[in-house]
Amino acid sequence: MKLQKSVLREVRHIAIGTAVCAAVQLAVFALLGRLDGTVRLGTAVGAGFAVFNFILLGFTVQRAAGNAEKAKQIAQFSYSVRMLLTCVVAILGFQLGALNGVATALALFFPRITILVMQLLGFYKPQPKEAPAA
Repeated sequence: MKLQKSVLREVRHIAIGTAVCAAVQLAVFALLGRLDGTVRLGTAVGAGFAVFNFILLGFTVQRAAGNAEKAKQIAQFSYSVRMLLTCVVAILGFQLGALNGVATALALFFPRITILVMQLLGFYKPQPKEAPAA
């Protein structure tokens, strides 16, 4: 299954925003005098997984849209698996000596931060709610 153009556009936005957040994180660690290889690798792993997780979300949305009867099941299963994988990455960030746990865990939030900034800047506008049928 290929990602639709609109999903690819959103993935691109998230990837760019995540890269900007990663650069800011590395700069902050550098200013604090704490930048080392574990921070760089932790940031890369966390940010890379965060973008991968968003791609998986895109596949899920497309698959659910194509199967109306099982859409809720597909979405719930995907959410559970993606959250489990996210927890595994965060735990590995703290358990593996090659990764900085804080840098890894923070990077997992970069897509959410990107979406929030895009909403604040007006790139995403909430859809108007339909009035309930009388």
